[in-house]
Amino acid sequence: MKNLIHEIHRRSLWQVLGIYVAGSWIALQVVNEVVDSVALPEWISGAAVVLLIVGFPIVLGTAFVQEGVGSDRRKDAASGEKPEASQPVATPEPAAAAPSPAPATPGAHRRLLTWRNAILGGVGAFALLGVATAAFVMMRTAGIGAAGTLVAKGLLEERDRILLADFSNRTEDDLLAGVVTEALRVDLAQSESVRLAEQSLIAGALQRMERSPDTPIDPTLARLLAQREGIKAVLTGEIGAVGSSYVLSAQVIEPAEGEVLLSHREDAASEDEIIDAINRLSRRLRERIGEPLGSLRTTPPLERVTTSDLEALRLYTQAVRAIEFDGDDSRGISLLEEAIGIDSAFAAAYRKMGVTLGNRFEERDRHIEALTRAYEYRERLTSSERYMAIAGYESQVTGNTAAAMAAYENLLESDPGYYPALNNLGILNYVQGNIERAEELYLEAARVDRSSPFPWANAVWPQAERGGFDDANASLDSIQAQFPGYPMVPEVRGKLRALQGDYEEADAQWLSLLETRAGDPYYESLAHELLGVSAAARGRLTEGADRTDRMEAADRRRNLPGAALEAELTRAWVDLLVRRDTAAASGRVADALSQGGLEEMPPLDRPYLELADLHAMTGDVETAKTLLGEFDATVPVDMRGRGVDMDYLRSQAQVATAEGSHDEAIRLIRESGTMGCRACSIAYFADAYEGAGMADSAIAIYERYVDMTWIDRVYFDATDLPRFLERLGQLYDERQDLRKAAEYYARFVDLWTDADEELQPRVRAAQARLDEILQEIG
Repeated sequence: MKNLIHEIHRRSLWQVLGIYVAGSWIALQVVNEVVDSVALPEWISGAAVVLLIVGFPIVLGTAFVQEGVGSDRRKDAASGEKPEASQPVATPEPAAAAPSPAPATPGAHRRLLTWRNAILGGVGAFALLGVATAAFVMMRTAGIGAAGTLVAKGLLEERDRILLADFSNRTEDDLLAGVVTEALRVDLAQSESVRLAEQSLIAGALQRMERSPDTPIDPTLARLLAQREGIKAVLTGEIGAVGSSYVLSAQVIEPAEGEVLLSHREDAASEDEIIDAINRLSRRLRERIGEPLGSLRTTPPLERVTTSDLEALRLYTQAVRAIEFDGDDSRGISLLEEAIGIDSAFAAAYRKMGVTLGNRFEERDRHIEALTRAYEYRERLTSSERYMAIAGYESQVTGNTAAAMAAYENLLESDPGYYPALNNLGILNYVQGNIERAEELYLEAARVDRSSPFPWANAVWPQAERGGFDDANASLDSIQAQFPGYPMVPEVRGKLRALQGDYEEADAQWLSLLETRAGDPYYESLAHELLGVSAAARGRLTEGADRTDRMEAADRRRNLPGAALEAELTRAWVDLLVRRDTAAASGRVADALSQGGLEEMPPLDRPYLELADLHAMTGDVETAKTLLGEFDATVPVDMRGRGVDMDYLRSQAQVATAEGSHDEAIRLIRESGTMGCRACSIAYFADAYEGAGMADSAIAIYERYVDMTWIDRVYFDATDLPRFLERLGQLYDERQDLRKAAEYYARFVDLWTDADEELQPRVRAAQARLDEILQEIG
């Protein structure tokens, strides 16, 4: 201490101040490091700054006083003079009156403003800060006073559920409270201690109360739900406007008595600051509930995992509700596009758009673009959403199924009840043929979250594939009960009926979809497409053509590029495979391409492979090869995904078949696999086996198709089911297996009983041969 004081005395005023600034910076670094490593409250760093600021004038004053003394001594030493020796001074007798207090002298300041006192004062101040910190931490941990957390006080247990009610709205913006609720839900989802009641639990409770799953959860209903479900606390709040400013307040309430366990409020000077205010509100609530301070410090701010723009968040919230509750994908996608237009790095909006477009199996270019952008901005997502973005990118863009499954499994390790991961992992297992595991995952997803119809709907696929039609219908009934009017129900139920041969009931389901979704061009297009394939499968080609025209009109209203080309390709397949009119099919394709529809479409949406198949099957192999070359040159390899790569291999196989290279065709088809499309390879195999003269293999592949219980077989039935049944009858007839021949002739005749007149000669021929066989075998 003496050496330090001596050194300070030797310095000039500015040197002293420089030392103080440097020392303050070092002290703050040490304090911040301790705060971060030990996870102490952030206010400690602020308190340290205040102490250093308070100490600055003290050091400044001490430097002035002490440096002045030092200067006098240095001056005396320089002149060679010595101070005079002190002489005894006579002390006068005191006056009779009491003396006045002596005025302060410079010596008093020198005695007070010393470097020893300054240093000891600084040390004492920081020691006091340490004592205050220790006291705060002890009170927080022990649950004492205002510093005590709800967990420390025993009012909540670690990871107890809290039910988040919809915020009340005290502003003129009807949507603002919903946006605040959604934003708060996102931020609280990052918490290690706060566990929000799952949407499934709330939906199930509402269902038992005979209420719709999308019923607004006001504070009264929230308390009632919490009591019914054994939830210990309810989080309520409201947003109000004061001029151009906003006030956000929240309370954690004990549901039975309504006691307020804690409350907090935050102000936002303008609408632009609401996101920051929500972030501060959430952090404070999490801290007071009992989340470790270290966790709070490492949690990304709300604007990083959603968006910093309130309007973008408002649009996103509306989009999610439109897609998940209203089944209105078209409106949801439009709203997401608006949100992304405002915030081009809005990762959650990109991911939602990618998933929605993928569920519609269309506009692959937009679908891939959205998933790719979500992956690029994945650091702007919560931990769970980040895993989902990685998995979506790997499964849909790169085709790396193993990496996608690993991402879902890693997510489920940390959150076993995260239903989107369960649902999507079920999809990947299904496309790989793990039917039982897929159904287990779908049903588990439906169990843990009843707020979404998707897991129940997805469960229908493996249930039907294993022959469990009753279970499949029960799953659809569950959706219908929870989500009345949800459009996926008539769509899928109609497919189930068609798969079982009940085309009249299938048509009734799709007509109901057309009626309930009138005005929505997406569902109009879908319904007309399904009604068209149903008609074509039964040989009603005129009716099917009319539905195709209506589908095209709906797609034009959706401004889909290439709508006319897609419709013309549908007509060409009917000409080629049902009418067996190769010239008509070739003419249609040529006419369609001459109108320039291909160039209007984004590269990933251009039907190069379908066109190559058509040209190969009509004998124009060179054009087919040219189209495959254009596909290679135009569609980036890293944007195709595994499914497109498989289609490419099958198109190559079709060219090989047309050239008579049947062994090569079979090799390519086997390499292509299925990836969930159970019927995609069947026709290619059939053509190759027939061309190679492998009748037994052809019969096996035809029978695999007609006995298949894959729900989406309905799309292929329009062109494949009748010709496969007819061909099976002929092949068994050639082998003299008359009973099998009779079975398939009968099924073909029954399917085409009401076919158009142009097809009736084939029906009459099959019926005549069937009659002969029945006479022969008795």
